Amino acid sequence: MIKTKFWRILSIFSAFAAMTAVTSCYNDADLKQSIDDLDQRVAALEEFRDQVQSEIASLTDIVNKLQSSVTIDNVVEGADGGYTINFSDGTSVTIKDGEDGIDGLTPPSITIVQDDDGEYYWARENEDGSYEFILDNEGNKIPATGQAPMVRINEETGNWEISSDGGLTWEDTGMPSVGGSGDSLIIDITEDENNVYFHLRGGTVIAVPKTTELAFEFGTTEETLYFAAGESKTLNYTMSGASQVVITKPDGWKASIESEGFVIVAPVAENTYAETEGTVSVIVTAANGQSLIASIAVTIGTAPVQDDVFSIEVPEEEIGSTSARVISSCYQDITWSAQIMTQDEFDNYVVDKQYMEQYFMDLLESTASYYGYASIQEMLPDFLYTGEYVDDYVYSSLYAETKYLTYAVGMNYDAEYTTEFYWGPEFTTTEVQLTDMTFEIIPTPATTSVSLDIYPSDKEAYYFATVIDNSFYEAGYTDEDIMQEICNSYGWMLMFYALSGDIEDYSVSGMAPETDYFAVAFGVDVNAAVYTSAMTSVPFTTLASQPTDAYATASMNNYWSIDDLAAYNPTYGDLLLDPENPVLAAVDFEYNADAASCVYILWIGDVSGSGYDELYSATLSNGDIAYVGDPAPLFYVAFDSDPTTLCVIAMDANGNYGDMYYEVITFPESGKSTDYALFDEYYNAIMGGSYSASVPAIGKKANYVEREAIQQVITLSAKKHEAGKTKVTKVISK
Repeated sequence: MIKTKFWRILSIFSAFAAMTAVTSCYNDADLKQSIDDLDQRVAALEEFRDQVQSEIASLTDIVNKLQSSVTIDNVVEGADGGYTINFSDGTSVTIKDGEDGIDGLTPPSITIVQDDDGEYYWARENEDGSYEFILDNEGNKIPATGQAPMVRINEETGNWEISSDGGLTWEDTGMPSVGGSGDSLIIDITEDENNVYFHLRGGTVIAVPKTTELAFEFGTTEETLYFAAGESKTLNYTMSGASQVVITKPDGWKASIESEGFVIVAPVAENTYAETEGTVSVIVTAANGQSLIASIAVTIGTAPVQDDVFSIEVPEEEIGSTSARVISSCYQDITWSAQIMTQDEFDNYVVDKQYMEQYFMDLLESTASYYGYASIQEMLPDFLYTGEYVDDYVYSSLYAETKYLTYAVGMNYDAEYTTEFYWGPEFTTTEVQLTDMTFEIIPTPATTSVSLDIYPSDKEAYYFATVIDNSFYEAGYTDEDIMQEICNSYGWMLMFYALSGDIEDYSVSGMAPETDYFAVAFGVDVNAAVYTSAMTSVPFTTLASQPTDAYATASMNNYWSIDDLAAYNPTYGDLLLDPENPVLAAVDFEYNADAASCVYILWIGDVSGSGYDELYSATLSNGDIAYVGDPAPLFYVAFDSDPTTLCVIAMDANGNYGDMYYEVITFPESGKSTDYALFDEYYNAIMGGSYSASVPAIGKKANYVEREAIQQVITLSAKKHEAGKTKVTKVISK
């Protein structure tokens, strides 16, 4: 269009020339000056466009150098105000200083912006200072390391246009090419000791490291890299000072410097002519002729397990009576675990180190079950450490004056051992330093509970009070063992049960009538969950149960297949923890007017032949308590399996036990329930929520929380069930 305007001017000039022939002489100096000004303006616009396009290309080169770990040797300022950037790979880029732009011209609003992913992309700045990314024909952002956008000035509108497809199509930016300051895309270049900074219009700053010395590092501490056939590995290499790079490799292998890093690709299995091992070398040469070689061995195969995979340290000064700091380190790219165990545990359950694999597998299985995982394999991603890592951990709630063993082992997510067991140093916890705190305890027993008045000698110190049965002493526990067992059992929850000062009418329930118990109290450190004083123990006997008409029955007519429940609500599938017991059965209690609660249990097998008195006693000793108004508990059972025996003993408001109801029950598949809304009611009654599209969050009703806050008599957890009976696991009970 500029050419068209030019020819129009010539036509006008011709007309003027004709007029001069007819009229009088004409001075055309002004017209010639106008034409010269137009030519200069057109040339200036073309020069400015070329300058802008050159700056865009320079920016592309700079970002590519940054992504390729190429550094800057130096920055040389030219006489014309421009800068020459000399890179470590021997290339250079020349750019104009923003102050040397052409006055009166406006550059396009194109710039580079770093996105949230850390990558740089071409963008266009808006008048309000915001920006939007330039997109290709498929709607994708254009990386600054890829094909740079092209720019031109529209001859008709005078506006800048941008092409993101190599000039095939053009988009009008709406920005005029005249009327501005002429500032370039790069408005300033600064540097410090370590980096050169390119300040772009719009605020983006690109920092490129300076060359320090001739160097090349593969970015790994491994002397040999092991590959599967066809496998590719990308190394986070570093390089500086190089003007030339030469890479050598074994036959059939590939090695190259890419934008993402140093890439090594092993030959595929079908390439029988390729070498299976060798060396990848990088020869870097500086501009002054200095050179160096960096090499790394590569091979197709599996990395051998070394003897120095692990190390374990136990600082002696950080071994206490109930805690110890253990620092476990791994030096291989494997998944692994580090643990401790007492010498007694080793002697009782392992015996010899050759049996450690089975012991550890049993430990994993019980841990997975305890935390609700369906299998060991499901738990391992949350359990194992990954790669080269230091597990610096302070173990607490340890036993005082006890010898501990430390060990580590490699294991993959399929629960397969990848190393031998590594045995670290042994250590022994120190003696507990006890205070002289004592207690006066006055028990007032009832039939199934006791009220305690407790008066500690130190009114400010924390202490723990409860009732224990004789099972601890029958098992040979000392007072120190009992206190440690209780502290370990409560752990961090101990702070919520700790007491201080004088306490009266402190209730403890869950006892059997006419049974010997011990009211105990001892000082505690709630932060470390350890005892701090000797234990005061006062024996007492609960009162005899008085005759009562309290009576309760129970039924288990409502039971569901967990598979059916999962089809109804997929979240219920998480309840399937044991494929051998894929059924959930509810216990529905019926109380008479005198009953306030009951003790209930579901025994495995038909134990009705054990005799009423024996079964009555075993139920009281091992059963759980339910109160009138409580939600029905749910049990794991199986269809058409061996019978179970449900026993229920009612208790009145004064703690007196009534007669026992018992029933032998089986669960035929033909009787399963398909009333899934009813299961929602059972489940949510336990969880304290209401049914929604997913299983509700676990919670408790207020009255249930209050009752749970009442201390319960503590029985040694290792005590076996009476008469060789085993109860069915209760799956849900909050």
